[in-house]
Amino acid sequence: MVPLAFRNRNFALFWGGLALSATGSQFTTVAMAWQIYQLTDSPLEIGLLGLSRAVPTLAILLFGGLLADAFDRRKLLLTVQLGQLVISGSLVVLSHAGAITPPMLYAASALLALFSALETPSRQAIVPNLVSREELTSALALNSTQRNVASIAGPSIAGLLLAFSDPAWCYTVDACSWFVMIGALLMLRVPLPPGRGRGAISLTSLREGLGFVLTHPVILCFMCLDFGATLFGNPRALFPVFARDILGMGAAGLGLLYAASSAGALLGAVGLSGMRTMRRPGIGVLSGVAFYALTICIFAVSTSVWLSALMLGLSAAGNTLSTVLRGTVNQLLTPDDLRGRVTSVNSLFTNGGPQLGQFESGLVAELWGAEVSALSGGLATLVLVGAVAMVPAVRHFELPGRETERIPSR
Repeated sequence: MVPLAFRNRNFALFWGGLALSATGSQFTTVAMAWQIYQLTDSPLEIGLLGLSRAVPTLAILLFGGLLADAFDRRKLLLTVQLGQLVISGSLVVLSHAGAITPPMLYAASALLALFSALETPSRQAIVPNLVSREELTSALALNSTQRNVASIAGPSIAGLLLAFSDPAWCYTVDACSWFVMIGALLMLRVPLPPGRGRGAISLTSLREGLGFVLTHPVILCFMCLDFGATLFGNPRALFPVFARDILGMGAAGLGLLYAASSAGALLGAVGLSGMRTMRRPGIGVLSGVAFYALTICIFAVSTSVWLSALMLGLSAAGNTLSTVLRGTVNQLLTPDDLRGRVTSVNSLFTNGGPQLGQFESGLVAELWGAEVSALSGGLATLVLVGAVAMVPAVRHFELPGRETERIPSR
């Protein structure tokens, strides 16, 4: 059976472009983490890669939301893809020349994060412009699948590529992938809102987006839950340490850990892609994050390759459930003329959490070991789930029942 949103030609094109460009990005993510650990033998240095992403992300995301509401989202996305292509191409040249150093990797990581922060609000806010309200949950679930297809194919192939060659080839794949996304954007055939113009870029416009989030406690609680779970509970920054030093798997094993996590997320997203919008998503979000945290705790103490891979897969499935439901709530409750700004506020939490979490994980691992870092993160996430579950508005929240209405636009 064809997923609901895939019957929409424009969304299918957009999904395909994102999936292939995201796969290329995974090659760079894996290559950077492995390369800097090989150069320094320090978990903290891996964590600093996350910090180098977090600072520009947190600094520029709100501005990206203003741009998403002020200008044509497709044109903005095209501009950002070109910038990312330049950075990836520079990594190819520097790597082939043997000139890569840790500071260069930090700088490239920061620049890629900067462009991603400008892109993320438009990339997420454009989806409701491509689909009907009835198709939205399916579309958001499929958006998760494209990231997870990329995270399965990208790291696993990148790990093999690193085992037999060098990071320069990973960066080459990434550079080529941006052309695919540019082509998909050029092929979209759907009228998009033109935006409100340069006058919409103001502190007043920014306050409107922040005010909307602050006056909707369910949206705010979901954002805080996501931030805490990815800040404390995400062990991805430690995968090079687990692969090489704890599980004894090497570069190919590094790809396996990334792929196992993404495979679980993919299966969860595929299962959700056929469902219509859920009326009471609060309990689903809490259950998904709690399951995610429990499996991370088991992963932290495992010394078996296959148990570790299984726990990563299950944790990702739980996280996907909560991610899709949170995204559905945010998109359905937010008016289209605020969607870019609200998406950028949400992205501060969803992007800032993992990147700051990478630094937090690396710092704790440097002091007390990777196992303690992963275990303490999972336990902290469970405590956070319990705190958010105490909020009645989250437990009893219901969405309006107008499932067949098209998402309103400007």
